[in-house]
Amino acid sequence: MKALKNLIIMSITWWFLSMTAHATTSSDLKLTLVQESPYSFEETLDALRKAILANNFRVFPDRYLEEGLTDEFSVNPKQVSVRFCNFNDLHEALQIEPQAGVLLPCTITVVEDEVGKVTLVTGNVKAMLTLFDNPRLTAAFQDLEDKYQAIIDEVTL
Repeated sequence: MKALKNLIIMSITWWFLSMTAHATTSSDLKLTLVQESPYSFEETLDALRKAILANNFRVFPDRYLEEGLTDEFSVNPKQVSVRFCNFNDLHEALQIEPQAGVLLPCTITVVEDEVGKVTLVTGNVKAMLTLFDNPRLTAAFQDLEDKYQAIIDEVTL
């Protein structure tokens, strides 16, 4: 029964990741950015944390993707969300649009599949900003979008 429960959770997780990887907004922007890493799972996580810090973000404790969906001994340790925030950017965004807080903290999830392929998955800042239709917020978050891309490039190139 426990194996079936884990299989269902993993199936839902992979379905969600695959669906969001291809989902688009009305302006035809991908809602998620998916990038394969040429490195091992642990090397990718280490490089990701370093790149986040180098881009002036504070890193919060990691979370397993399935954390809270299953007991702590059943989570897949090869699916980790790295959460981070730059409080100056956050404060600026919240001054422009208080509802922008639903996008935070920033998260990049590292997933290793059953054949050892390591992938980084994160929300597309540009696509998320279409939810607010606020040019001032879009301008403020342009820097955040550039930082996300710099972090992903640093980890995967």
